[in-house]
Amino acid sequence: MMLLMRIDRWDVRRDGPLSEAALQRKLQALGYQVTARTYSSGSASPTCTDSKERIEAVVHGLVKVSIDGEAAILTAGDVVYVPRGAVRRVEVVGTNSAHCLEAVYQTDEDEVA
Repeated sequence: MMLLMRIDRWDVRRDGPLSEAALQRKLQALGYQVTARTYSSGSASPTCTDSKERIEAVVHGLVKVSIDGEAAILTAGDVVYVPRGAVRRVEVVGTNSAHCLEAVYQTDEDEVA
């Protein structure tokens, strides 16, 4: 089976200048609740599976994201969509830390709870 990771790249013509605030507004407009996270150089998150759709977005740094065994290197402004139930892992590559936005899709049921 061939997997296709969905990655959106920041487009200055469409999205304007890249900043953490602009990236956060974009994710919130899509219906996601956003949390900022900084990863130190060489760090990796444990492999996990989420019950909700989520996004990993890079503000600065280089990040390797693996989703169900498929991997891609993301850089500033890149957004990867993680389907509900997918196994994911985030790893910082290179010598610098990475600042990311992690976002979870919010449904009407989440707002009631």
